[in-house]
Amino acid sequence: VLPLVRRVMPRGRSFNAQIDESLFGNPNAAALRQIRSRPPELQSLSVMSSGELSNITYRATAPLAPLGDGREAERRRLKGLSDSRKAKWPNTLEAAREKKERARQEKAEADERMRQEIDREEEALQAEKRRLAIERANKMLYDQTDRVKALHSKLLLCDVMAERERQIALKKTINQRAAIDDARWYAKQQEAIRRMDAEEDAREAEQAAKKEAIAKVRLEQLELQRSKHLARQKERETEATAMRTHVMMELEREKQSQIEMMERQERRKQELIEANHHLMQERTKELRVIEAEEARMKAYAEQKEKDLLQRRDREEQRFRERQAWRQKLIDAQIAKLQDMTAEKDARLEAQAVEVQAKAQEARARLDEKKKDEMLITHMSRQQQMRWKAEKRLQEQADDLHFAQQQQSLNAELREEEAEAMRRTYQKRKELDSFLKTQMEQKHQVREAELKEELYLTEMAMQSHGDDDAIYEQYAQMCLDEYVSAGKDPRPIKLMLQKTLKKSFAD
Repeated sequence: VLPLVRRVMPRGRSFNAQIDESLFGNPNAAALRQIRSRPPELQSLSVMSSGELSNITYRATAPLAPLGDGREAERRRLKGLSDSRKAKWPNTLEAAREKKERARQEKAEADERMRQEIDREEEALQAEKRRLAIERANKMLYDQTDRVKALHSKLLLCDVMAERERQIALKKTINQRAAIDDARWYAKQQEAIRRMDAEEDAREAEQAAKKEAIAKVRLEQLELQRSKHLARQKERETEATAMRTHVMMELEREKQSQIEMMERQERRKQELIEANHHLMQERTKELRVIEAEEARMKAYAEQKEKDLLQRRDREEQRFRERQAWRQKLIDAQIAKLQDMTAEKDARLEAQAVEVQAKAQEARARLDEKKKDEMLITHMSRQQQMRWKAEKRLQEQADDLHFAQQQQSLNAELREEEAEAMRRTYQKRKELDSFLKTQMEQKHQVREAELKEELYLTEMAMQSHGDDDAIYEQYAQMCLDEYVSAGKDPRPIKLMLQKTLKKSFAD
């Protein structure tokens, strides 16, 4: 059980009032929370280990050392404790500097290992390139001899003959396939023609049926229109016949009345003549009476003639009124037809005006909608521009704040970077000297390899003077290869026979 002791004053850095807990945090925050959560009567108590109690007892009972030595020893001891404690902190400038230095050293070592590996691979690649170049040079020199050129020409002739045979076979196959394709195409074409003819017949039958149906409908429509037209015409003819009959009856009645009037006039005239004749016979008897009567009759005749003239004028006036009434009826019918036509035209004009008004209304609604959309788009664009301006101002303020913070950090890290640059410069100088030495070694190795390559090339050129065995072996290998490939080897055999005979003769 740990003893309980009363703490007289705070110990260590945990309760240092100069520490900004918002930057580094309080390492004893958990202990502080535990102490603050105690009851008031136990908040002044503290729990310590037996080691701390032994240390306090030792300090209390240890003999006093001289004042100066004790302070220096205490300072060194505290500094050692501080350094040992600080060495475990990963967030100090020195720890960050050491971490960066270790990272740079590890990166430089990794780069050096990578360069060494690349150099080894490059050396192997250059050696392989030299070997291939030597083989290619030897092959080119060997291929430039007359015998090898002749052999290659015969090989090419064999290839040409084989290719010609393959072309003939291919052409025959192509012709056969073309004939088969033509027959198949002809069959497909005939089938397509038959199918198209059937489709065309069906289409023509369908079109004929449609035309017949349309013609039937048109005939029905024409018959309906004709019946309507005939009905209207018959109605108009009936009206015209009725009007004509009425007019003829009126004319006949007028004519009969005129005839009757003329007959009455003729009778009256005859009666007048008879009366005059009777009066003339009796004139001798009653001259005076006749003269008086003649005067009276003359006056009566004048009055009668005047009445007849007035009656004739009235009859003519009545006839003109009847003619005017008949013309009025005709004009009324014409006006009625004109009114019907005008009403129909007005109705069509009203419908056209209504359609145009509806189109203008729809166009106006569309223009209004476009105007609203443009207004909404403009307002949205303005809002976005305001947001962008606010965002730009906020970013500028943040950049200014970050720049100030960066300046304060740069002021702290400038000295560290300068020291790191000096160390880097020294390391680079050492690395440059090492690279120069390595390049000189590579140059010497390259010169030695070039000399060796030239020597091997000269030896190869000297060995090309007498290579009949190699030539025979190479020619036999080519012959076997062409025979196994199924090509005609006769050109190669003839050339080999001539070459061997010539070599034997030599």
